[in-house]
Amino acid sequence: MSQVSALVDLVKHPEIPYFDSEHIIVGAIVGSFTLLIGMIIFFIIRKLEKDEQERQKLIEELYRAKDKAEESDRLKSAFLANMSHEIRTPMNGILGFAELLENTETTAEEQKKYLNIINQSGQRLLNLINDIIDISKIESGQTEISLTPTNINELLNEIFIFFKPETDKKGLKFLYVRNPSGKNTIIETDREKVYAILTNLIKNAIKFTDIGTIEFGYNLNHKMVEFFVKDTGIGIHEKFQKDIFNRFVQADMEDNKASQGSGLGLAIASSYTNMLGGEIGVSSTPDSGSRFYFTIPVKQSVN
Repeated sequence: MSQVSALVDLVKHPEIPYFDSEHIIVGAIVGSFTLLIGMIIFFIIRKLEKDEQERQKLIEELYRAKDKAEESDRLKSAFLANMSHEIRTPMNGILGFAELLENTETTAEEQKKYLNIINQSGQRLLNLINDIIDISKIESGQTEISLTPTNINELLNEIFIFFKPETDKKGLKFLYVRNPSGKNTIIETDREKVYAILTNLIKNAIKFTDIGTIEFGYNLNHKMVEFFVKDTGIGIHEKFQKDIFNRFVQADMEDNKASQGSGLGLAIASSYTNMLGGEIGVSSTPDSGSRFYFTIPVKQSVN
């Protein structure tokens, strides 16, 4: 600024000697040039700092993506290893007891027992195949939603009748909590998807409950309907509750029961709930039981 002031004084006072005025002009030019260079350097440094921050951010994102991919591969490996066991077990049951049936010395009571085991093994294998097909359709985007008027009470009563023999066999109390709003509560939704979600949740409850009660039902308001399945089973540790609906997670859990079956039931239930525009969740305490619930919007309600 001193050089610029001097230049202004030179204009106002031309009587200043030529040598001094030339010196001042040069100094002013050099000072301005130095200021310009300084500003350029300042902006270059700022740009480099910003680029470095973006580079670090990109590196962090790449590391996160890498960790996520490695975790996904690990879970899929655990899933495939579990599937290998789950396929072989019922197949061995079917082939082994079919071979025993060929023995002409087996009694009628033994044959009935063997046939029952073969039937159970076949059902287990069929459930596994159905889960794999369902999750494959979801992954490939081939699953479609078909909305139709659905009588909720009739649907839940059908589910109750289907699972009652299984819960009786296990010695569990099985309750269908009927909503007092009326037997003709009808909503417009995809009946088969709601049926699949509830059956997956109830199968999960039966699997993890050895003593006590399983109850299910729904609550209805003008905008949403909430379905729930509550049990007195082993519960879910807090560290697993966040990821319990993710694909392949159950195959990686420490609990032996969690590693039985495909481990895809909750993932399928979560995907179907999202397709219906709803939400799914769980509240659970280890050794005290769990309450699974999902909500879907009410398109149409008739009582």
